[in-house]
Amino acid sequence: MNHFTVTFNSDTLIACGVENDLWKLTEIVDRGFTRDTYQLTERGNKDLFAIDLKESGKLHEMTLRGPYRLEVASITPGADPDSRQVEIHWEIDWEKAPAELKACVPKFELSGSQVALFKLTGLEWGFVSYIKPENVVAPPQGTAVPL
Repeated sequence: MNHFTVTFNSDTLIACGVENDLWKLTEIVDRGFTRDTYQLTERGNKDLFAIDLKESGKLHEMTLRGPYRLEVASITPGADPDSRQVEIHWEIDWEKAPAELKACVPKFELSGSQVALFKLTGLEWGFVSYIKPENVVAPPQGTAVPL
């Protein structure tokens, strides 16, 4: 649970990341077709897991490496008796975030919520996967597990 993705709009992100050596424009040839794309640099790979940057400035996607501050917001029964849905609110630990990242992305863009599925195996709960919002099972009224 250490890679969270953010999607946001910015007209200055691409240039800032190039200037701060987070990514660079590269030409990729695949099956005879050539395209330009931004790829993480060595420095960028330390701060980010993946990027999908758009020239339009709309819907940039970045998968962060952290460090994070996590808070469990709720725990509800899953589809099976041995499963639980755990809503997690996360935010980048701004004090520990790399200076290059802070220079390019506002703090408020580096947070979000995620629902994770956990399953009981024997006596231990284990993380299974993140759940897409459309697949979250609505718990019966009054069944949230207290924190």
